[in-house]
Amino acid sequence: MWKRRVALENRVFTGTTYLLPPVGLSVISDIDDTIKQSCVLDKKELMRNTFLQEFKPVPGMSQLYQSWSKRGAAFHFVSSSPFQLYRELHAFLERERFPLGSFHLKQIRAKPSAVLNLLSDPFERKCSTIGSIIDAYPTRTFVLVGDTGEKDPEVYGEIYRRYPNQIWRVYLRDAGEQSTERRFDAAFADVPPDIWTVFQDASEISLPEESTCR
Repeated sequence: MWKRRVALENRVFTGTTYLLPPVGLSVISDIDDTIKQSCVLDKKELMRNTFLQEFKPVPGMSQLYQSWSKRGAAFHFVSSSPFQLYRELHAFLERERFPLGSFHLKQIRAKPSAVLNLLSDPFERKCSTIGSIIDAYPTRTFVLVGDTGEKDPEVYGEIYRRYPNQIWRVYLRDAGEQSTERRFDAAFADVPPDIWTVFQDASEISLPEESTCR
């Protein structure tokens, strides 16, 4: 990891570059309702938690990610949150002691219709974004972490079917009413049952020993 400052038109920008070896473990993590309390299923509450209130962490997730980081995991945060929230999300991760990593946020223009784009179905965009990360590191192994509130089960099931040799585990935080057996059966069709886990508390999950990594 290294930082660089760039001057452009009398403005200074600071960025961080993460250099990953070709082999290793990467965690692709959602943000809303996975590590940050957002209430995605309640759109009014989502707007409040996104734009009006201080970000609150999902209990236990920082400690879980810290433990994975100590095992050498790199992190990629893929979210439907607008890129305009990057500074706030970065500060949230630092404040709550989450391991830092690359951010892959939604590109939204500053105009009234952007609100509709913010609430649009995330399936295609997340599949494309996650696919591009995996394609960039064809010999790394990936763990996918999300929640059941929106389309993470469907997205992660599809990603496994596309990249079965690189996806080690899928972990989904139970976000409530949409967690049904029928939904999971459809989302994870043709995915081995030992690959994916739905959890309610971060203490329920842990990575298997490295010797079992495919």
